[in-house]
Amino acid sequence: MTVAGCGAATPTSVILTGSGSRSYSVDTGTDFTITLQTIGPGAYESPPAVSSSIVRFLDVSQAAFAVPAGPTQLFRFHAVSSGQAIIVFSHSGDNAVVTDTIVVR
Repeated sequence: MTVAGCGAATPTSVILTGSGSRSYSVDTGTDFTITLQTIGPGAYESPPAVSSSIVRFLDVSQAAFAVPAGPTQLFRFHAVSSGQAIIVFSHSGDNAVVTDTIVVR
């Protein structure tokens, strides 16, 4: 999946939503957020494992909205330079590990 900002030549921030493992493309210098929904008890652990320094983990927060299934977490990152990084999100409960590939252009 390629993500681009609406009407912007170079987006400064993008939001990526997913529950399974996916691949995303972002521009160098972009801050991006990966949103993960937990089903049942537990949460995705912070910080996630990032395979390369081309992507820098910034922080994690809870979404402003609540759903009965479990917490929704917002993981923020910065695309430092071009290349590819794999981000692995492990869960403290029974939710599956999520592995996202980020291609920074």
